[in-house]
Amino acid sequence: MHKIFLIEDNPTEGFLLRLALSDIENIEIIHFKTGGELMGSLDEKPKIAIVDLNLPDINGLDLIKEIKKKHNDIKIIVVSAQRDIDIIATVQAEGTPYYLVKSDSVLKNLKTIVQDFLLTIEKKD
Repeated sequence: MHKIFLIEDNPTEGFLLRLALSDIENIEIIHFKTGGELMGSLDEKPKIAIVDLNLPDINGLDLIKEIKKKHNDIKIIVVSAQRDIDIIATVQAEGTPYYLVKSDSVLKNLKTIVQDFLLTIEKKD
């Protein structure tokens, strides 16, 4: 069973993101509403973290840096409404190439990226 941490403070968007991944086998999605909650559980070593940038308690970019400091092998996918090209470039410069802007197609794309990550992880194990 692969753990996936989802950090999304908006309940509706969190539900839709979990729904998009619901038919992927062998995953457990753990949903957090704050960065602090996620950091407190990071020792559970999820395979993937899906991170929103606009959080109530921490900047998403700072959260990504903290995740990478603690467990650099966790794959990170950013799903954010933030469309600023400079912010996207900064996130990608931190070693997080998967940045999805919240839109109608984000759910399908997120599922594809998660499945690809899981295939890569399973080949290594």
